[in-house]
Amino acid sequence: MSNQMIFVVDDDAGARDMVGDYLRMHGFDATLCDGGADLREALRHATPDLVVLDLNMPGEDGLSLIRYLKQTCGCPIIMLTATASTIDRVVGLELGADDYIAKPCELRELVARIRSILRRIKWSPARNSERRLAAIVAFDLVDFTRFVHDDEVGTLAALDRIFAEVVVPTLVQWHGVLFKMLGDGALVEFPSVVDAMEWAVEFQRTMATREEANFARGGMKFRVGVAVGDVIVSQLDRLGEGVALAARAQEIARPAGIAVTEQAYQFLRGRTSIELEDIGVRQLKNIATPMRIWTWPATSGGSAPEG
Repeated sequence: MSNQMIFVVDDDAGARDMVGDYLRMHGFDATLCDGGADLREALRHATPDLVVLDLNMPGEDGLSLIRYLKQTCGCPIIMLTATASTIDRVVGLELGADDYIAKPCELRELVARIRSILRRIKWSPARNSERRLAAIVAFDLVDFTRFVHDDEVGTLAALDRIFAEVVVPTLVQWHGVLFKMLGDGALVEFPSVVDAMEWAVEFQRTMATREEANFARGGMKFRVGVAVGDVIVSQLDRLGEGVALAARAQEIARPAGIAVTEQAYQFLRGRTSIELEDIGVRQLKNIATPMRIWTWPATSGGSAPEG
């Protein structure tokens, strides 16, 4: 069986060679590309399993290359960035990139993220392109970098168990579709906000009872964001407002908690007995309009959304 092929696209020869050598040392085949022209030429001869792409390159920038890759080979992408703004990283994710990591990067973490994405990408089902209103859940592992630094093998094994034993079986029960892996988490679409919320609560309650809750220092805890918004379904991915809102809500959730956006809360009113706490109006990163946020578990006498 041939090794998995990783394309490394970076105009910095030193950084490019260092990443390529490290990937080969860990069993990958690596093709090194000095910018967009080299990448396009390499794609004529091989299809990569994953692309590691520097966002900050002269000439054709990384964002345009993300768009090109998603329209052609559709492979997963990890963005490398030293100076790109937060909005550039968000746009990159919206265009279809799967993850990003800061430069200079910890090479062990980069390999860990590559392996996580490649192991789980097979769980992403294809759909025909369409636009629709969707309930989206974003979740990720708190302190993933620290866990990988302390115990890479143990961390990745624990994540594999969580996805195989908790995430995938419960998504079937609540009709969720896992459409993007983020190395330390994932994005999921549900047919309704009630399904999304009930799954999120069940996931957090289940995680609190598992042995991973006591893994290493502080235990493995996830943050979860629940949102509803317009999305575009394209091949293996979902793009658009709903995805961005869920990801930003997840960022402000407490460890082992859930943050729910205002519009998602309105869909829950009168349809669930789950108690939520109103934490007031918050400014989500790169979201123009501040919005009210509700959280679970309620810590100060919260109540179920009323109809």
